[in-house]
Amino acid sequence: MTSSDGAREALEAYSLSGPATLVRQLEATHVAFQVQAGERLYALRQFNPYITAEALTEQFRLARLMCEIGLNVSVPVCASDGSAFVEVADGFWALFPWCDGRPGQRDRIDDLRVLAAMQGKWIACAERLSSRPEWEGIERVASEFRRRKSWAWVVPLDQLPRFAREQQVIERARQEAPGGPHRQAFLDLLPEVDSRIREFDGLLRENGVHDLPHTVTHGDFWASNICISEDGAVVLDLDCFSFEPRIADFARAANWFHTDTTPQENASLLRQFQGQARLSEEELRALPLMMCAHDLYYAVGHVLLFLTEDAASQAHLIGQIESEVKAADRFEREGEEIMSMFLTGT
Repeated sequence: MTSSDGAREALEAYSLSGPATLVRQLEATHVAFQVQAGERLYALRQFNPYITAEALTEQFRLARLMCEIGLNVSVPVCASDGSAFVEVADGFWALFPWCDGRPGQRDRIDDLRVLAAMQGKWIACAERLSSRPEWEGIERVASEFRRRKSWAWVVPLDQLPRFAREQQVIERARQEAPGGPHRQAFLDLLPEVDSRIREFDGLLRENGVHDLPHTVTHGDFWASNICISEDGAVVLDLDCFSFEPRIADFARAANWFHTDTTPQENASLLRQFQGQARLSEEELRALPLMMCAHDLYYAVGHVLLFLTEDAASQAHLIGQIESEVKAADRFEREGEEIMSMFLTGT
């Protein structure tokens, strides 16, 4: 079955105003189509093959609750039987109202201001929702390690060392390291990766990160996951919702944009976030460590990715892992500078 066939079969589960037509396939990290039914446009997307029905159910419950409480989040259209998603032979699909806007861009400071404010509002909304009975199921799934790709998992930033231990990442890498010109270099690198992960675990404990207030975060809150239009912005793609320190979403995005923006701009972005989130000073102080944890996340993922890549890609990955795994060194070297950049703008 082709992706187009799966999309057409999925559309049969909906009662729309007029015959539904696949207009075009969208450029996205997942299979997605623009759909027209009568005068209305929709986005139909397929979810990754590792996702479970339970995780998708809680994801859409989270989106609905956030929308109800005042954060503009894309919520799927219900199928004829009331379900938020449908299952066909090639996986799960969901239909969303079309967002008539453009993706946010990380090189536009105005887009980043919108992003930071929405990240802060997410935290405020999550706190208000934490007493709702539906929150228990959302939080439980958010706390789990969930697979996204052959190498990428949903992992809370403060739980990377535990993930590596429980999933036996180093052991698996040793056992499954493919042959070829880069095999020995990869095997020689693994003891350092193991040591660096343990080192970072110590930093997390020394800095009391596990004791900070945690909540359900978006988990993938980049500028590209907001849709901006004249009517405002909509939050997209909650696939990676996680249970982690409340600064984590801002930290992931900041790790991408902070070198392309001025210290004054970075400080203004944190003010946008903090105006809504209202984190404690102790939580804000965890920002540099969580930014460095984002490096370590990619180091661990790239170790797993190495196992399935060709020789040219493996050579590139070794260089990335060697850099990313030095997250603890980076924190010791740059932590105070990063903190000053965001808190004072100087």
